[in-house]
Amino acid sequence: MKIGIYAGTFDPIHSGHIEFAKSAVKLGGLDKVVVVAEKEPYRKKPHAHWDHRQAMIERATESVENVDHDYVFASQLARQHSMKDMLGLAKKHYSSKNEYWFLVGSDVFEHMHQWQDLVENDEYGGFVVALRDNHTAEWLAEKQSATQLLGISAKMILIPNLHLHISSSFIRTSIKRGIVPENVPKQVYKYISVHNLYQ
Repeated sequence: MKIGIYAGTFDPIHSGHIEFAKSAVKLGGLDKVVVVAEKEPYRKKPHAHWDHRQAMIERATESVENVDHDYVFASQLARQHSMKDMLGLAKKHYSSKNEYWFLVGSDVFEHMHQWQDLVENDEYGGFVVALRDNHTAEWLAEKQSATQLLGISAKMILIPNLHLHISSSFIRTSIKRGIVPENVPKQVYKYISVHNLYQ
């Protein structure tokens, strides 16, 4: 089985995140995608607590085929974890017989050479990458070539990003202003309202 691990801040999760996960299954050939809220992301400080962000993921994925949440797996991840940590835990939690792929935006893939504890190429499937902002397939190919010169030759599946301009920060600002955001699943917005998040 090909399992995608989609880890991120998800503060909050929105339709762009969900569509990327669905595309990884439909276009990338994965059997399922597990969406995981990171406890302490490297580049962002979350506004909502991990429990809330993981609960929002649960609500956003509950009716999406082959896209899921996993509290147990997510809770076992260290607050600061590497790719190697995540892959090791995935193999232990789901099975070492599965093939694991990592879902990332092109802005994250661009900095892969700076990651700590990179995993050997033959230990996992590769990356499913969505283009972000003004990034193009040609730009990404250049970045991939640059990483190959450093000895990193990970497989990559490129997924078109149909939701380029959805921003979690814009969604949080809208909620603070009392505006109901268009790109947040209804059940997620209901959770945000009940728990008075982002106010």
